[in-house]
Amino acid sequence: MALTTEAPLIGVAAALKAASDPSFIPKATLFDEFSLPDRVAIVTGANRGLGLEMALALCEAGATVYALDLPPSPGEEFLATAEYAKKLGSSLKYVSVDVTDQQSVWDKIATIGDTEKRVDVCVAAAGVLGISDCLSYKADDFQRIMNVNVNGVLYSAQGSIILIASMSGSITNRVGSL
Repeated sequence: MALTTEAPLIGVAAALKAASDPSFIPKATLFDEFSLPDRVAIVTGANRGLGLEMALALCEAGATVYALDLPPSPGEEFLATAEYAKKLGSSLKYVSVDVTDQQSVWDKIATIGDTEKRVDVCVAAAGVLGISDCLSYKADDFQRIMNVNVNGVLYSAQGSIILIASMSGSITNRVGSL
């Protein structure tokens, strides 16, 4: 008789099992799936806001995280969060880059890859929002938004995919509003 070991149920599969089997005892295991020790992540737009929140979540999961953003130096929020990441035993590093400059994005990501010898995760969280009346929306303003929100995602994915392709990594675009 062969022994079989069943993988623990997680997420919705566990919820459905609990709904159909009153004897099923739930166990919170989903976060075990998100453990990222010895992994390297890149998060664009991570000087503050949602990008910084995502970067910290990756740090909490054990990853070394590189925050790529436009300002030449990190802001107060970032510095406090980087210090907090250290206390968690992780590392949050800042890299200044304009995500609308394809070659610069590629070069910065390549440098990270050379330094760390890997990149496992890329989160494209850089984004801008322009609030204007539709009829008076200037083409230049719209193009700037598209350059950051669309081209920035493409350039980040392109720069990362070469490093990620040889491993089992992932590229994620942020979900939500700016």
